[in-house]
Amino acid sequence: MTAQPPQDEPGRFGLLQRLRGLARRARSLVVYLSFSSASNAIGLLTTLFMIRHVAPQEFGRLAITLGALMVVNPVISFGADNLVAINKTKMDPQDYAPFRKAYGDFALLAYAVTQALTLVFWLLTGWGDVLVLLVPLMAATKFYVNVASIEYVMEQRAIAYGLVQFLTSLVAAIVTVGLVLWVSARAESRVVALLLADIALLIVRYGIKPATLWHWRFDRPAFFSIVKFGAPLMLSIAPAYLINEADKVVVARELDLASAGIYGAACTIAGFMLTFITALLNATVPKILAALKEEREDPARTAMHYAAKFCGLCVAFALVFLLAYTLAARHLLPARYAAAIPAVYVLVGMMQLRSFYAVVGTVTDYFGMTTEKLVGFVIGAAASLGSMLLLIPRLGLFGAAFGMGLGYGSLGLWLMLLLRRRQRFVRT
Repeated sequence: MTAQPPQDEPGRFGLLQRLRGLARRARSLVVYLSFSSASNAIGLLTTLFMIRHVAPQEFGRLAITLGALMVVNPVISFGADNLVAINKTKMDPQDYAPFRKAYGDFALLAYAVTQALTLVFWLLTGWGDVLVLLVPLMAATKFYVNVASIEYVMEQRAIAYGLVQFLTSLVAAIVTVGLVLWVSARAESRVVALLLADIALLIVRYGIKPATLWHWRFDRPAFFSIVKFGAPLMLSIAPAYLINEADKVVVARELDLASAGIYGAACTIAGFMLTFITALLNATVPKILAALKEEREDPARTAMHYAAKFCGLCVAFALVFLLAYTLAARHLLPARYAAAIPAVYVLVGMMQLRSFYAVVGTVTDYFGMTTEKLVGFVIGAAASLGSMLLLIPRLGLFGAAFGMGLGYGSLGLWLMLLLRRRQRFVRT
């Protein structure tokens, strides 16, 4: 007579499978976080170096220029970055390769148009800051870096992704120090360093291939799918800018450029929180998309399930980070940047609302809810700009941090409500 396995064997096997899955996710998160933290540490050290060698006004110019980059980046990609992740998940490899080639051709066309318009704008308006001319080129190089990074994430190649991020930060830091010390202690040195770091990375990864330009072609079906997906998101560039970057501009307008530089320094330090959010999102996105593809539960429940875990981990990291920051803050910043010290606490707190949006936005992107996301950006921008204009004159830098948080909170809540509404329609 054949011996029967113990009755609890299936349960035991299922528990082992879950533990192994948790271990894999934990390893992935540790890899992402380790490289991201190392990259952010390099960025922070570079910022501290610049704080000691660059005037606050120059730091303000740098913050506003990088804010402009946040506007031009989606122009080059036409706001369709997430289409790379979605198609990487849904398409067979032989279908995905032509899409990636077509998307690169689309970005080259967008860059040529944007660079020409930027030059015309600079010549006709007499815009004094020459940094504006470098923004389209920075956005074009960043496009290719982002595509490679997204592919690494979807392939769950955490080490490759981390190396891309770390080496880019390291090269940028080395070039920044050299340019600031021996060429010019101005914002231009950091902008050029960031640009050269991205170009160096692309040369190492792809090689120098001018044939890419010669083989450019207008792929009508692929371009149409990119435009269809990204058009609502393109319209959201202005409100997205208001949520992400207008705080620095409003601080400069309501206070002064030096205050914008001090606030920019606070944002750089608080960026450690954003680094954790990005690393955790990279480790979580493949799981979210797999759950949505397999339809394990309705989208709203999936969003809340992952958002609860995601936000809990983010809050835990924020507490640890702020404890360490409290011990080190006065050793990091010189006296002229003292106003940045308390602002970091509020910025890190408000970023918890951004972590909620990160999960919910991933779910809505999967279902192509770009028009609904546009409306959410408008709502978030109105909440953000309105609160900043009201609070900055009264609370100073704190008001800018609160405005950013309220913008993301409004956006995340709107998208969550739409997911619940969408599920009710599906059921009926």
